[in-house]
Amino acid sequence: MISSISDFNKLWFSFLISSIGDWLYKLALHLIVLAKTGSAYHAATIYGISFIPWIFFSLLGGSIADTFNKKHILFWGNIVSGVLTVLLALFVNQTKLIMWQLYLIVFFLSSIDPLIHPTFQSILPQLTGSAELITANAKIQTVDNTLSILGPLVGGTVIVLFSGTNALWVDAVTFFIAAVFITQISIKTPSRGTLNLRKLIESIKEGANYSFGQKVIFSGSVMFFFTNFALNMFEANFMYYMTRQLKLSVLEASLAMTLAGIGSLVAGFVTPKISRYFSSGRILSVSTMLAGLFTVCLFLTQKTWSVGFVLGLISFFGTINVITYFTLRQRTVPSDILGRVVSVTRMVSYASIPIGSWLSGYLISIGTTMKVIVILAGVIRFLAGAGAWLSPLGKEK
Repeated sequence: MISSISDFNKLWFSFLISSIGDWLYKLALHLIVLAKTGSAYHAATIYGISFIPWIFFSLLGGSIADTFNKKHILFWGNIVSGVLTVLLALFVNQTKLIMWQLYLIVFFLSSIDPLIHPTFQSILPQLTGSAELITANAKIQTVDNTLSILGPLVGGTVIVLFSGTNALWVDAVTFFIAAVFITQISIKTPSRGTLNLRKLIESIKEGANYSFGQKVIFSGSVMFFFTNFALNMFEANFMYYMTRQLKLSVLEASLAMTLAGIGSLVAGFVTPKISRYFSSGRILSVSTMLAGLFTVCLFLTQKTWSVGFVLGLISFFGTINVITYFTLRQRTVPSDILGRVVSVTRMVSYASIPIGSWLSGYLISIGTTMKVIVILAGVIRFLAGAGAWLSPLGKEK
């Protein structure tokens, strides 16, 4: 039955299955750490650590994507992720967590994504034509958007009924299923040679020089650097904020996240339409500024419905951002270097996430309220969009 599905849809199904597991993982691990340590600092730090590998391994992932068989990279990435998730599930089942060991396991598990993400992004143009790229990216993003609606509610229910540890076991299974779909992709993505240390260094330098030289593309990654810093000041402590400061239950917090996902889902349908009338640069800068304004509005909300509504608006503009930038990058960068450009720009944009996550956890530990953190995050995000408007990205036609 799988063989009758188009190659793009096989990739889409693989992404869907693994993304379902990822939602369980994100919710479960955060709640497990909070339950066993009672520490917002540890919960925020574990979140930040999951993004540190993007700094160390993104460039390697880009060179791997442009050198080796893309199907094999995606297959083994899912297999190794599944094995490491099994190890994580066994570890958190202990009565007392040894935090440095947990940090190490999360670091290794999180290292797979930066190694295979450039491959995922660079294989997309091979599975669809240039004219259909924005629709393909919107379909991929719709997975995240739909799971933003269903993931928190279903995931929260699963965790409440069956425990966070069992949710991690389900996550492991989704990786193995995702690997099966990858094996069924029929497109040829042959290796382009080997990758010794000298070639690796040359490959990385070539990708970095091209990325830094493309002012529009690089301006976008700088904008996302500040956006991600601001966004993760709040997201790293979302469950703490909802369950400890607003005194909502896990299911109520999950419902707020579900409402937020509706905004993302709508954006997946809207973005291809507005891209016909406005330049990518204008869409990126304006949507970032609006996301910043609505982030500030979060400090006014306290109830499940109002938090969910404002988060939905933030997610709406944030999703427009992601779809537009991914498509712009895929359309303008040559296929033989796309993986490395994805890795460089992703590394730059993700470098701020651990800093933002750690900073928010630290600020809470010294008595700073989430309302102050939210206002600060919103202002930074708005300024990132304003800066993009004035940069080469904002002038992109």
